[in-house]
Amino acid sequence: MLIDDSPFLEHTILDRLPLEIYGEIFSHCPTDFPQIGAQVPPLTLALVCKAWYYLVVGTPCLWSRFELALEGTGSSQQEQDETKKRLLLWLHRSRQQPLSFRIIHDCLGVVPDFRSAELLELLLPHAPRWKYVYLRGPGANLVSLQGQRTRGSLRALESVSLQLSDPWNRYFDVSQIDIPWPQLSALDLQFHQENVLSFNECFNILSATQKLTSCTLNVDCSFPLSHNTGRIVLPSLRSLKLIIQGIDSVGKAGTNLIGFLDRLSLTDLRAFQLEWLVESVQGGADQQQWAVHSQLTRFIQSSASSLEHLGFAYLPLRDHEIIACLKGLYKLRRLDLKYALTSRWPDPITNVLLQYLTPEKSSQENHGSTNACLPLLRALKLQCSGEYLNQPLLLALVEGRAAQELRELEIFTLKCLTKSIKDGIETWESRLKFTASTLYVR
Repeated sequence: MLIDDSPFLEHTILDRLPLEIYGEIFSHCPTDFPQIGAQVPPLTLALVCKAWYYLVVGTPCLWSRFELALEGTGSSQQEQDETKKRLLLWLHRSRQQPLSFRIIHDCLGVVPDFRSAELLELLLPHAPRWKYVYLRGPGANLVSLQGQRTRGSLRALESVSLQLSDPWNRYFDVSQIDIPWPQLSALDLQFHQENVLSFNECFNILSATQKLTSCTLNVDCSFPLSHNTGRIVLPSLRSLKLIIQGIDSVGKAGTNLIGFLDRLSLTDLRAFQLEWLVESVQGGADQQQWAVHSQLTRFIQSSASSLEHLGFAYLPLRDHEIIACLKGLYKLRRLDLKYALTSRWPDPITNVLLQYLTPEKSSQENHGSTNACLPLLRALKLQCSGEYLNQPLLLALVEGRAAQELRELEIFTLKCLTKSIKDGIETWESRLKFTASTLYVR
C-alpha cells in the first residue's frame, strides 16, 4: 500500500495516475532478490527525484524481498555495521509485508565467521513475517533459529531452503526449529556430509507435510527406513530431488534407497532427480547393489503419465538400464545425465544409448506418435568422460531431434568435440541453443 505523505507530489505529472499504479509499475523493476547495498532498484528508483523517492519509500512491497551476500574471510567491523544498518532500514521500510530473503555466506575453510549469525539475529524479531527463506552458509550460525519456539511462530513461512556447510555446531538440530511443515510448499534441506539426515528423519519430515510441491533432500545411505513405517501420500509434490551420500560398507545403499522410494505415493510428479554420491568400501559393490535398478525403473514408470524432467547423476547404471528407465516416458521434456569425467566404471553414454535417443526417420514426420522414444524432448544435458561418446552418432541424434522438439543441448566432456561435429550441430542454431564445454587437465 502506498502512503501519500509528501508535498512534493502535489504539482507533478505523477498526479495524473493513482499512486497504486506507480507502485505496481515500480514493483516490476527490481530483480526477485535485489542485493542490499548494491546500486539496483529499488534504491536507484528512489534517486530519480524527490517525488519518486517518496513513492518508492512509501511502497513496502519493494523492500520486502532482498539478498545479503557475504564472501571472503570476513569484513571490517565498520563494513559489517554498515550492512546491519542497511538491513534494518529495509526491514523498517517493508513495514508489515511478508518477507522473502536470501542470506548467502560463502566462508573459506572452517574458521568461525559469525557475520551471517549477526544478520540472522536482526531478522529473528520479524520471524512471523518470514515467507520465503534461503540460508546458505555455516551450520554453526543457525543455532539461534532453535530459539524461535520462544520468540514466536513462523506462521507465514511457505518456503525454506537450508544449505548448510562446515563449521557445524553439534547443538544444531533442525527438528528443534518450529518449522510449520504442513503449510510449506517448497523445502530444500542440504546439510554438511557429516550431518546429513537419515532416511527415517526425511520420512518423518515428509510425513508432516501436506502442501509440498517441491522438495530437495540429501540423505545418508547408511541406514534403512524403519520397517514399521507406512506410506506417505504427497498429491501436490511435482518436483523431487534426492542426493544420496555417505559410505556404503555392506552394499545395501541401493536397497535402502528403494525402501524409501517405495513408501512414497506421488500422483503428480513432474520432475525427478537422483544424485549418487556414495562411496563403497567393497570392490565392485556398486554394480552388485544396483541389482535394484529394476525397482528404480518401476518407481519411475509409476510416474510415466506425468514425468517431464528426469535427471541422473553418477548412478551406477549401464546404458541398457538407463534405457529401461526411459521407456514409456512420453511426456518427458528434459533429460539430464551426469557422469564422472573420469570414472572407474564404464561410461553409460554409449553408442547404444545415443542410438536409442536418435529418432527413426519414419518417426521424424510424426513426432507426436507415442511409438517414438521421448517424442517431446526439448532439453538434453550430457556430462561424461567422452571415451564412449561416438560423435557422428551424437550429430545424428541432434539432426533428428532438432527437426522435432529439441531446443537445448549441453555437452560437457573430457574430450573435445571435433570441428566438423560442432559445425554440424551449429547449423541448427536457429532452433537449438547449443553449449559444448571441455575440461582441460594439465
